[in-house]
Amino acid sequence: MHIAIDDTYGPETATKSRYVTGNRRTNVAVVFDDDSVSYIRGQVSSCLNFIKQDFDIDVDEFHFKEIYNRRGPWEKLPPNANLGLFAAFAEIYSHHKWPVVIQTIDERTLADHGLKPPPLTIEELDLSKPEDLSLTFLCIEIKRRYMVSKQPLTLYVDQGRKKPGATFGTRLFGDWGAAYKGLYASSSDEPLLQIADFIAFVINRSTHLALKEKRTDLDNWFLELSAAMEINCDDLVQTRLPKDFTVADFDELHQIDRRNKRLE
Repeated sequence: MHIAIDDTYGPETATKSRYVTGNRRTNVAVVFDDDSVSYIRGQVSSCLNFIKQDFDIDVDEFHFKEIYNRRGPWEKLPPNANLGLFAAFAEIYSHHKWPVVIQTIDERTLADHGLKPPPLTIEELDLSKPEDLSLTFLCIEIKRRYMVSKQPLTLYVDQGRKKPGATFGTRLFGDWGAAYKGLYASSSDEPLLQIADFIAFVINRSTHLALKEKRTDLDNWFLELSAAMEINCDDLVQTRLPKDFTVADFDELHQIDRRNKRLE
């Protein structure tokens, strides 16, 4: 089993939601079968070669925030070609349905569970920082779900805290023993992280758009795209809303979910 983890957050602005804050920190894990890893890596590399040849864009990775906003080298894309890339990756995901695990932390999450992060560091993760606490809790959830299977686990975390090649999670995943290998990696070198980047961006962008008071046609297109993917994740709830749904409608869904979890 291979798992790729990427983080996502922002925009850090005030929201009118009672439940979703602008300072949330989210980590997303995508789970791949060992047998499919070589194929996925090859397909992502082939897609990049297509972009280089057909659009004369010199890139070594798909970075979906830049693609969506047509920034950096992606500004050379023809109009709407960036959206075509999103549609293509959404179709790829819809076909494979890789399992996804999500963990979000903000001050409301901590208050819900009466938690006060201790001034503690596990390996390089500072639990007083929401982004590090989010990653730690995500790793604990991965252990809960997959340790019983006793499959060998290779885990990649997008670089940022340490340089590519540095080890990650040897204490957190110590129960795996020699069957565990965890590394920080560059997404340009590890295509699995580019898939995680795509899923993380879709989840974060969809949340942001759900909080907008007035959505554009492009906003609605993106929400419909993400909904059609039907992301394979126990942490996400599928529902139907009218196109002109409001933050109050969005909060009502959160309230129902929270009541089901006995948080309210």
